[in-house]
Amino acid sequence: MWTPLRASQLFLRLQLPFLLGVLFFSAAVALTAEVEHTALLIAGAAVTVVASALFLVRGAGWAASAWIVVIPILDIVAVAFARAAMLPYLPTIGLLCLFPFAWIAYRFRWPGLLLVLAGSAFISALPFVVGAAPVSSGLAVLNLVALPLLATGISLGIHLGSVSYQRSQEAVNRSRLEASAALARSRDGELLLRSLLDTVSGAVAFFDADGRPSIANAAAEQWGRRAGLHEPDRGSSARVLAADKATPVPFEQRVVPKALRGETVANQLEWIGEPGDMIALMATSRRILREDGALLGTVVAAYDVTELAEAVEVREQFLATVSHELRTPLTSIMGYTEYVTDELGDRAGELGVERALATISRNTEKLLDRVSQLLSAADKNFDVRLLPIDLVPVLQASFDSLRVIAANSGVELIADLPEELPVDADGPRLAQAVENLLTNAIKFTPALGTVRLGAAVDGTETVITVSDTGVGMSGEEQRRAFDRFYRSRGARDTSVQGIGVGLAIVKQIVDAHCGHVEVRSVPGEGTEFTLRLPSRQL
Repeated sequence: MWTPLRASQLFLRLQLPFLLGVLFFSAAVALTAEVEHTALLIAGAAVTVVASALFLVRGAGWAASAWIVVIPILDIVAVAFARAAMLPYLPTIGLLCLFPFAWIAYRFRWPGLLLVLAGSAFISALPFVVGAAPVSSGLAVLNLVALPLLATGISLGIHLGSVSYQRSQEAVNRSRLEASAALARSRDGELLLRSLLDTVSGAVAFFDADGRPSIANAAAEQWGRRAGLHEPDRGSSARVLAADKATPVPFEQRVVPKALRGETVANQLEWIGEPGDMIALMATSRRILREDGALLGTVVAAYDVTELAEAVEVREQFLATVSHELRTPLTSIMGYTEYVTDELGDRAGELGVERALATISRNTEKLLDRVSQLLSAADKNFDVRLLPIDLVPVLQASFDSLRVIAANSGVELIADLPEELPVDADGPRLAQAVENLLTNAIKFTPALGTVRLGAAVDGTETVITVSDTGVGMSGEEQRRAFDRFYRSRGARDTSVQGIGVGLAIVKQIVDAHCGHVEVRSVPGEGTEFTLRLPSRQL
């Protein structure tokens, strides 16, 4: 696209050099030689002055209109007159034609090339017309056609060069506009992202591939300062405690260092801050990879769960306190019941209190069992004593202890155990876990159903399974099966006794053995619990 210039710019860049060239060389030749065609010389200079004087014409936008072509045409006429007059003395004066030719080629494109061809032919032929140089040989003919051809070729090159330049400028302009638009979109996106992040109540921070914090919302900035992430030591000296609010967390095991190393961080709870001003944060991280697999950065998200953590702590303290307070009087009740029963002996039946005493004793045992479960569920320091044992007798004893209960419920109890199963485990704890699973299976399996206990070695793991053909569990019930005090809708509807801590204790026991527990269930078909424990390395 041709960019129009103001009249003053056209004059200074094109016309003034041409005017000075024509006047200078005309005066120089007139002073140093006797010019035969003086009238042509004067006419050339006069036409140049007239063309230059046209720039004095005032008008709105005439320099950008097609009428501007009048000036280079007059310049061509001036060059023709000057060349015809000075051809014997200064034939190179014809080079001044490049000024108007270049102007026309650049300004008027392809139609202008025809004007260049005609103008150059006029400049070349005028000397022969006025008789300054007769056409008497082939060389004269060559001189006649050389200028039009050369001038047209040069103008064509100028035209093509200007077209290429203008296209490149257009491409540059488009790129600049696209870059500006992309930058504006990027800034808008950054503003939107920051606004969204600041709207979130939790902390969200992005660390680049080198581990430097790049984006963080207001909450992340605040909690980052509390954790010392902006300090030179990156928070290694900050006070960070584990979920129990007592165990210091080593720097390399904290959320941010673990996340930046590429380790998975999922719902890790930490207490940060100074004593008396600590907050609990639940954090999760995720690595972001480019399409080629290269690391772009790491996102860490955290939520303030101080109130929830403190509420859980209060609940645990309450459970422990209530359980201990209940255990003492229940133990006393059971002891005195046994004492009365022993003292009365056969007279208990005669007095009609034998059944009452038996009921008191049985219910007291149930309450003591519930209290023991509450204490186990509330015990944060759940320790196990790992000893080399054969697991088969432990499983068989748990199985045998529930035969009568299963028979009374009309449930078939089946054991599929190997001859031996060596493991490093806490036998009583595992027996407690298996008994909890078998008891649950019997409770939720209708008469004529089956409960099966199995065990085997699977690679480096010892696997214990308890399956039943009972009522089964929904997906939501499976997800919450190991939550303390959670009782399924089926348990509530059928009034199955329990306080909802049995499976939570099972998970505690298995976790303490560095194992894990799985559940699979289909509503109406049955449930299978799988305990996976590390096998003994022989």
